[in-house]
Amino acid sequence: MRLTYFGHCAFRWETPGGVTAVADPYRNQADRYWFTRLFPEVRCDLGLITHAHFDHDAVERLPEAASILRMPGEFATGDLHIRGVGDFHSGAARLRDFPNVMFRLDAGGVRFLHIGDNRAEWPDEVARAVGDIDVLIVTVDDSNHLLSYDQVDALVQRLEPRVIIPMHYTIPGLHSGECELLPPEGWLHRQRAVRRLESDRFEFNPGNLPKQTEVWMFEPASASLNAPWVGP
Repeated sequence: MRLTYFGHCAFRWETPGGVTAVADPYRNQADRYWFTRLFPEVRCDLGLITHAHFDHDAVERLPEAASILRMPGEFATGDLHIRGVGDFHSGAARLRDFPNVMFRLDAGGVRFLHIGDNRAEWPDEVARAVGDIDVLIVTVDDSNHLLSYDQVDALVQRLEPRVIIPMHYTIPGLHSGECELLPPEGWLHRQRAVRRLESDRFEFNPGNLPKQTEVWMFEPASASLNAPWVGP
């Protein structure tokens, strides 16, 4: 399974059988200028939208033929199995009843979980639906915009992933000065094992997962920094 990072919370999976899925493409809106670049034009069969906030749902940037998944449920195509697990957004009181769908993707013997902007305190039924995972893609930055360091660490302790991939932090050249986010360096300093890939992609298989949990930092795909911003 090849995973590519486009910055913010946007990722693309490519399965051994050739199925492609993109999660949470980003955009600006009239009063929120967070991004200096358009989300790049990328091929995908499926678009996964965790929730309807501007920095996660630029479906207009995905191919017209892509199927868009927004709801909880089970979906399979080719060698890719997807489970959408419904829960709620983290953060301020006004968001606590705002729905968020975490997506678990299984292919090539590796299980990924992209949590979107989900809260950290899951009820038992949500934890059971998520099940065991290998790779956790989680929101973390030094402003604690969505989750505190302790909340992220508690999720890691609960799920015991082999790999943690941070997302939803500021990236020079992609995020504007109006963006409220910070880098994740403070949280990274608390972690025992951090690997900086110096690449926007990695091919995962069961044999190359670390035996002990590691944090892997991706570089955002260069394609996401090529298209100039032209409007909300």
